[in-house]
Amino acid sequence: MKISKLSISKVNREGYPGKIVYANFNVDGIPLTEFDAIESLELVSCLGWGPISFQKKQIKRLLLDSKSDLENNRNSLYICPCTDLGCGAVSLKIRRINNEIIAWSNFCHETNDEFVDSRDKIKIGTYYFEWKQYKEAIQSTLLLGEPDYWHGEKRQ
Repeated sequence: MKISKLSISKVNREGYPGKIVYANFNVDGIPLTEFDAIESLELVSCLGWGPISFQKKQIKRLLLDSKSDLENNRNSLYICPCTDLGCGAVSLKIRRINNEIIAWSNFCHETNDEFVDSRDKIKIGTYYFEWKQYKEAIQSTLLLGEPDYWHGEKRQ
């Protein structure tokens, strides 16, 4: 099992419904949005933008501290900028292997609550991450896309 490193980069996206600055996922230095099956979709990551309550909810979900947002214990990673999962999402399975390792697997494209088995469509992963480093990367996205003065709450 190869241990990968998750890092985050800031991306500016122009378009509907306006400018969104979001946290992009990089695995071993490669942005997931550079894979053709993800790049061709008009989606943004679920982290680093939106109301602070939305951001905290996404962080908790990706850390497995709350329920998944899709059926079959699947979690969205990239979503429509309107946040409606029915418009489309790149989803995956997230599971703890043990106290030190977490895995991302079975990347798929979902739309209108239809599950599209995309192992053929999105041929990336499985990725294994060291838990501590993964957790720090995910938590670092809080308010990433916004100036601090927009929020009265401080990062935790």
